[in-house]
Amino acid sequence: MSGDDLRAGLERLVLKNSRLELEAVADEQELNFDLGFDSHALLNLLLDIEDEYKIEVPPEKIPDLIGKPFGVLVDLVRQSVESK
Repeated sequence: MSGDDLRAGLERLVLKNSRLELEAVADEQELNFDLGFDSHALLNLLLDIEDEYKIEVPPEKIPDLIGKPFGVLVDLVRQSVESK
């Protein structure tokens, strides 16, 4: 899977799970402040990511995503996909 395909798939999942009406996601947008993710929405997003990419996001990584930009999520998922 190319990096562009991964990013596009993650953007689709972010748009699906966000509490805001968004049309696009930039790498520097923060998941909770800019993209409207509270803890419940973030958990739903991570569950969708795990299902979509057949990976497991380590529970200890979840706090690392709070207040972080979308690009950090892309990197985390890319690492998990590449290491499986």
